[in-house]
Amino acid sequence: MSVRNAESIAPWTACWQFDSAANHPKRPELDLLIEPIWYEFVDTLAEGSKALDLATGNGAVALSCAERARMRRLGLQIDAVDAAGINPPHQVPDPEGHLPLVRFQGGVWLEELPFRDGEFDAVMSQYGFEYADEEQTVSEVSRVMSPNARLRLVIHAQNGAVWRDINYRHERLSRVLAEDGVVNLVLAMVRAQQKNDIKTFNSKLNQLSAAAQEAQKLADQPPSDDSAFYYAREFLYVWSHRKQYRPGDMLRSMEGGWAHANGTASRYAQMLRVAKSAEDIAGLCDRLKSAGLNISAVRQVCNPGNCDQIAWLVDASMPG
Repeated sequence: MSVRNAESIAPWTACWQFDSAANHPKRPELDLLIEPIWYEFVDTLAEGSKALDLATGNGAVALSCAERARMRRLGLQIDAVDAAGINPPHQVPDPEGHLPLVRFQGGVWLEELPFRDGEFDAVMSQYGFEYADEEQTVSEVSRVMSPNARLRLVIHAQNGAVWRDINYRHERLSRVLAEDGVVNLVLAMVRAQQKNDIKTFNSKLNQLSAAAQEAQKLADQPPSDDSAFYYAREFLYVWSHRKQYRPGDMLRSMEGGWAHANGTASRYAQMLRVAKSAEDIAGLCDRLKSAGLNISAVRQVCNPGNCDQIAWLVDASMPG
């Protein structure tokens, strides 16, 4: 975020703590294309190096780096931080036992890193750096980098493949969460029923048939793990089986689902907002240079199958 805003972080905490297909879309083919970038990065590091993963989420990059470092017997020490409330050791399957190699810490804002000057030989971030205040974060990152330390950033690309996917999902989810959308209407009816508000109940009920028909269109070739289709289907299912639930239990379930759905929409909106254009990346490079770093590479990360841009990659280093 451009400012430290606890409300903007809350949906991410919910995402990492309750990660599911409904609220965290997977793009395994794109993730697999990016993973070698981190293997390559680890291969450049000296034995016993200390690395810092910024905005780690549930630790995908940190764990990839730990896996590569273990394979090469580098003894890499990894700290991984995020402003959200994360706890990967209790959230992430770890059949290979890489989690103990990473020290995770939640509640850490990138604008104020709790580390000593010059502590890290490598700093990295994938789809995280761009959410923070750029000026403050560049200052903090340069502060914790040791002489000759390396920095690698993988950043959301405006209008890139991931951006377009999220934009499509956001548009679909916004439709079912709108005032006349099926999710909002069902919740409004449950609330009205609890209050014995017959006028509101009947008003919303009269709109439900059209909203349900509109929501049914979402079933036509939805993207994988589609939040819009998931929440529309679940809300309609619970409503159609409402006699099986106690009114209070149904309301609590609906309220919880509404909060999760809106949290997902918030994350989508944030991602769309922070994605970088070529001009934005040029400005970031200027800021890194002003902080004393040398820029060694700036390039598009593309899908070799169709040359479609996935992200930006920025490499920089601290002079020795």
